[in-house]
Amino acid sequence: MKKILALSAAFTIAFSLCGCGSESSKSEPSVSEPASSAEKLSPADQLLEDVKGTYDELFTVICDSKYDQIWLDKCEAIVGKDKAESCAEMLKKACTGNIYGDEAAKKYADAEDAQFDCYFINGVNQLTFSGSKISGLDESGKKVFEHEYKYVKDLSLGGMMNGYLYETADKDAGEFRYFFMMPDTPATTYHIEFRYGSDEAALTKYNEGAYAYWLAAGIPTNCDEKMIDDVIGLFCEENLADMGSEESSSSDSSRIEIGTAEELKAFAESVTDGSQKGYAGKTVVLTDDIDCTDIEWTPIGTMDLSNMENHDCMFQGVFDGQGHTISNVTFNTDKPVCGAGIIGMNLGEVKDLTAKNINIHCTDIYSMAVGAVVGYNMGEIHDVTLTGENEVAGVNAVGGITGGSTNHVHDCKVDGTTIKVLGDNDFSSGRIIQCDVAECGGLIIGGSFGGTMENCTAKGKIIADGNEPVGLGGIAGCLEMMDSVTDCTADVEIISAKGGHAIGGLCGYSGTHSVGDVALKTEGVETHEYPGIIRNCKVTVKMNVPGATHVGGLIGTGLYYYGEETAFKIVDCTVNGEIVGAVTPGAVAGRAEHSVIDSCEAKVTLDGAELTEQVGKTDKMYESADQSGEAENEEKSAA
Repeated sequence: MKKILALSAAFTIAFSLCGCGSESSKSEPSVSEPASSAEKLSPADQLLEDVKGTYDELFTVICDSKYDQIWLDKCEAIVGKDKAESCAEMLKKACTGNIYGDEAAKKYADAEDAQFDCYFINGVNQLTFSGSKISGLDESGKKVFEHEYKYVKDLSLGGMMNGYLYETADKDAGEFRYFFMMPDTPATTYHIEFRYGSDEAALTKYNEGAYAYWLAAGIPTNCDEKMIDDVIGLFCEENLADMGSEESSSSDSSRIEIGTAEELKAFAESVTDGSQKGYAGKTVVLTDDIDCTDIEWTPIGTMDLSNMENHDCMFQGVFDGQGHTISNVTFNTDKPVCGAGIIGMNLGEVKDLTAKNINIHCTDIYSMAVGAVVGYNMGEIHDVTLTGENEVAGVNAVGGITGGSTNHVHDCKVDGTTIKVLGDNDFSSGRIIQCDVAECGGLIIGGSFGGTMENCTAKGKIIADGNEPVGLGGIAGCLEMMDSVTDCTADVEIISAKGGHAIGGLCGYSGTHSVGDVALKTEGVETHEYPGIIRNCKVTVKMNVPGATHVGGLIGTGLYYYGEETAFKIVDCTVNGEIVGAVTPGAVAGRAEHSVIDSCEAKVTLDGAELTEQVGKTDKMYESADQSGEAENEEKSAA
């Protein structure tokens, strides 16, 4: 089975193939005992006997949501409860890619974000092995191919997986001329692995050529629950065993203790300069409260703007505050920066921390992801509190707990915080388009694209002095492409002096696309819920937003993205609010195309009078700027 060798971030997986479950898979193929002692078959012929049967795609079967608990249980037994969910998702994602060959080789240069496509290709939906005869059916049950095959020679895949090559003499075989079989059987590893194609040389390469990053895996169509349990367990054990060993045999070198401001500053610098490779696999713990009043602050981790694939300068470990407080951090810059806060770039886990009296100001128009605690989160943040008097200012993705986020944020609290969204926009041409300036301000998250959020509470103020800012909200400016936002509470004042768009008491814009993986190729984000769920959230809001559009007591709007407006489903939410100056707002949502509002209570006034419409009226979509189909967008905008 496929083995993941390195995990550098929540969305960055560098991996290669390394055999299936036993030492024999890393050496020459093992010899199985023949079924009959009368005639001893060669190992290659015996393999074809041992895999007789009809097979479905392995990962289509075992990634069904009804087996989610098995994945969690198997991962928890190895890496613990806290990491089980993220490890399960990582393992599944690593082997459920949707591209292969030259396209994959180009996209996965240097193995960044690599995924294996482990499905059947060339129109095959099921495969049947019947001794030397192999055949395939399409989705309708029509036969795609059927040929007799003979063993040709032993073959190696990238020097890491050894198997047997079989060839048919049929001249019309095309992409089914060769079958390259690994020595896996349902009896030994609960699945089979193979490749097929017309190019023998290409079949031996895993990261280049016509079959790059593709290795088909099958499971018998008549598999039972035990086989599914066994194969998931084997996959988790092989790929997570090292992580479990590291966890259980923790040593002094894997734990870094910090108790003073000077130690914290030195640690921050050692992350940012890349010398410690982000402290991947390390746990950093605070042993005392830390006051940074006299410290010239450097954020813990940064984005290397000259080489954004360099993750060594980003924090990749666990930052455990152990209930302690970091206070009086000040960071001001007028230079371009991506990721600024106590922690600039988080690819690991930040937890059990209180931050107090934090002031972060990034004024350059090319800066983004500015937060009090974390600038840019691509890992996990939970049980973090921001209190005291805090001010965070920036032009793009400005938040209290984190400026930008693509992953999980939960159980966080914000109080006494002012978020300032800087910059000016001009939409006088008629279209309102997602921009990179004066965009996305929220008390918990500035702008999030992907992940989930739950059980967060925020109280504070959001201010935008510039022209037509976009994406302002109490919990977050943007909660786009998030499957769920649940059990969150906001008490917020929003002030936008010169208009604006996509403004809501909970969030400025939110929703998911009906095609779950529409953003997977460009953003690394795949959603599973449509519409996205906004459940059991409570908002108290005051808005002074003269001339603003796409304004709602709870949510501003969805985002027009790759051919449709993203949609949300609001369930069991309440909003109490006062809106001043907005253009045709809604008590719940400013615009809600294809969205659902269910069991919501809204008591909202507009310029002092009761606002009775749940959904506002707008004649323009709020559009994404980073998508294809620009001409189509223009036509729809003009319609």
